Amino acid sequence: MTRRSVPLLFGMMIIRSFKFTRAFSSLHSQGVQRRLFVQYATADELKMDNIYMEWSLDDDKILHQNRHLSSVRLASMLGRGMHGVEARMKKITNVDSAAYRRLFAGDNNDDSEDSASNKLTPVKEVLRRIQWDPSLDSSSFSIIHYDRVEDTLCETPFEAENESISGKERKFVFALPEHRIEAVKYLDRVVWDKETRLDVVFGSMNGRGETIDKVIEHYDDWKREKEEKKQRNQLRQVEILKEMRTILEEKRVATLKEMSSNLIRSEWDNEGVKDYVKRVVILYFDARKDREDDESDIDNALDEEKEVAFDIIYFLNLFSDLVALLPDEPLRGEVLMEVQSVINRSQDTGDNSSDKTQQPIALPELKEDEIEEKFVKGSGAGGQKVNKTSNRVILVHTPTGLRVECQDTRSLQQNRKIARKRLRLKLDAFINGESSREGQKATKAVTKKAKNKARSKRRRQQKNQNQSDEGVVIN
Repeated sequence: MTRRSVPLLFGMMIIRSFKFTRAFSSLHSQGVQRRLFVQYATADELKMDNIYMEWSLDDDKILHQNRHLSSVRLASMLGRGMHGVEARMKKITNVDSAAYRRLFAGDNNDDSEDSASNKLTPVKEVLRRIQWDPSLDSSSFSIIHYDRVEDTLCETPFEAENESISGKERKFVFALPEHRIEAVKYLDRVVWDKETRLDVVFGSMNGRGETIDKVIEHYDDWKREKEEKKQRNQLRQVEILKEMRTILEEKRVATLKEMSSNLIRSEWDNEGVKDYVKRVVILYFDARKDREDDESDIDNALDEEKEVAFDIIYFLNLFSDLVALLPDEPLRGEVLMEVQSVINRSQDTGDNSSDKTQQPIALPELKEDEIEEKFVKGSGAGGQKVNKTSNRVILVHTPTGLRVECQDTRSLQQNRKIARKRLRLKLDAFINGESSREGQKATKAVTKKAKNKARSKRRRQQKNQNQSDEGVVIN
């Protein structure tokens, strides 16, 4: 180090110290603190006639603040059915409705929003504060991030060591790319969420000035209100299941409970969710068929009231009310999304007489004793990490002779996961042919292309016909 660089280094240290002090002093000068959770009734006020509680003002505010989200995401966030969320959204956006007037009339408290930043604080800044703020216990925090190999959201403790991402960073939360972090949690409460633009660490965006010190101070109150909500949801579940019994009958409701419990306890994935929703719809059509057979001996048809109860759209909306009470929010969102896709397909076809939820069959499982695995040196872009390490994976399925290779990432473990996924797809195509997942995709693409071609042909014929008709009129 030269004599000239010493004062320069000393000056940089003073500037950084000043920025750090100014940042933390601003945390204590935030504007009006506002709480984002919904106020629920106490345990003494939980009565059966109030299970389907009215929309509170806090509910309406959360719904309006997050109106850019899909109805599935909002239903998962508020713990309500999709049909109820869509109906309420129409009311709070209708200027002539009482809900709109209650939400916006005399609302002069939004001046505090101006004091909060209109830009979401980057997650790296949130993580740095958790790491360096002496008033925060970093072991109480965790992150929710996206696993691109498993295609799921995972929760990892803040103090977890980095064992899978290349680089010198020892902590996983700092080694992970910023764009893959979806949320940050303090114990059970989400304090930073990218999708909902929530930040109650620094108080930016939908945090509306509430900071992490207030969150920690009032965490016990938040936890108690969460338990009250859980108790109310249990009573709501009883009422929804009572209505379900009028459609599915007791035996099928018991089957539905068992299916739901198995899904919650299992390490679910997208395919498992699709299969779960498919089996629920099959239960519905079985119940409908039995009821129609019973009624055919008397009236030869269902009466009007029973037709409404046995409408597939009505049943799926009722089922979405039940799904919205699931404790696992990621699972809740996945199931609601699949239910919404079934509703859309049913509405598009207009035919509720048959099961429209045919899904690709599950991928075949691999047995490790039937796989030959080799690791060889990679090639191509990536530098020494690729060209001088054996991170290229070659898998051979011994019974069939199928072979796959993978060198998509620098991580050997990630490449092993991806290679196995490819081998399962290849084995699926080998066993099931056109019925495999890839075969169904190809068939769907061919069918879509044929439909587009036929549509274009009809348009050309119609255009030629119109031109010929105009020529006749002119003559």
